[in-house]
Amino acid sequence: MAVVPQAVLPISPYATGGSELSPGASLVQHSGSLMPPGHVVAPGFIDIHTHSDFTLPLNPKAESKIRQGVTTEVVGNCGFSVAPALPGRAGMLRDYLAASAPWLEFHETTFAAYMDSFPATAVNTVMQVGHNTLRLMAMGMENRPPSTAELALMQDLLAEALEAGVLGLSSGLFTAPGCYAAPAEMHALGQVLHRYGANYSSHIRDEANSVFAAVREAITMGETCDIHVQIAHLKLSGSDNWGGAAQLLAEIETARQRGVRLDCDQYPYTTATNPLRNLLPTWVQEDGMAAMLERLADPAVRTRLRHDIDAHGLNNFGRIPSWDAVRIAISPHQPQYAGRTMGDMARERSCDPLDALCDYLIADHGHTRILITCMDEADVQTIIRTPSVLVGSDGTSLAPYGITGQGKPHPRFYGTFPPPAGALRA
Repeated sequence: MAVVPQAVLPISPYATGGSELSPGASLVQHSGSLMPPGHVVAPGFIDIHTHSDFTLPLNPKAESKIRQGVTTEVVGNCGFSVAPALPGRAGMLRDYLAASAPWLEFHETTFAAYMDSFPATAVNTVMQVGHNTLRLMAMGMENRPPSTAELALMQDLLAEALEAGVLGLSSGLFTAPGCYAAPAEMHALGQVLHRYGANYSSHIRDEANSVFAAVREAITMGETCDIHVQIAHLKLSGSDNWGGAAQLLAEIETARQRGVRLDCDQYPYTTATNPLRNLLPTWVQEDGMAAMLERLADPAVRTRLRHDIDAHGLNNFGRIPSWDAVRIAISPHQPQYAGRTMGDMARERSCDPLDALCDYLIADHGHTRILITCMDEADVQTIIRTPSVLVGSDGTSLAPYGITGQGKPHPRFYGTFPPPAGALRA
């Protein structure tokens, strides 16, 4: 895992199940290093993949990260960033990101102005600009290739962000509007990254039934554009795809051996989290939130959704054992249901689970965030034991009080780094 050498912090009691190191507790010397009994001492961790740009402006103490030993966060991942927001488009960006950043205010801004206004925080932050945000600014939620002018605008906005000091571009090709981008569009942006010596991180196009093809697409991006690629939260979602971790890692290692600058990260859980709408086929989100909500009320659309899900499983997450694997985490307009599963909701309402899902999304204005158990523990363990895999929470900095203490968030927000630290100690 990546570390910051300047900070030395105890990782406890999470790694070992022990109690906090009390004031004045003895440090036992082991082979020339100081080690508290029953604890792990480590440099401060870099959380290589986070979304804390959604919460640090609201609570800059970063308590859920600091207490894990995290001292640096790389933000702006999965194609999502709070900037740039062009004139007349801040409201669209707010609505688009509401399931992930329900409490954050959005303003028209350049990326440079956004970075200048970002508050002082308890952790170091490394910024990225999101491709989904750039596409939203250039062409909204339209499912088509960009015009020459629209592509040029995305390239210009990317260059402006790079000039402002971002690490690189992130993509979220699994969901709209990023999923509407063909490889040619991404390569055009990759050439801008190459010109600046910048990096590319990707929530790849599919982490379920087409995960191998999606990983190859990321590898091709790195080779074609001669840039460093980071594959985000590597996983094999959906029961049809379980057991393939070793083969997937072998493809990645083969690419590395032939000179592709390629890394990946992972969080140590079998449960993911995402906006509820992203579980549905990507066509349902075309033309934006209002159009999606109107579609979801149409019985014919629900029939089509049911057919697609029966045939292929959920978008990006594949087949799940039941709708009890989908649990409401944050629901801005219906907070009383946080912690309930979609199976619960369907049984309570005596309806089909997909009808319950569509009705819930409509009532929550499309802003619901969920947890979904979709991975196999053996695959998770195979990936995390691979030395070249970095650790990233894919979470936000929270606190158990105040505005960021709402809902039922994923446990990785508070407990990503202790499990790997404990495994390393063992």
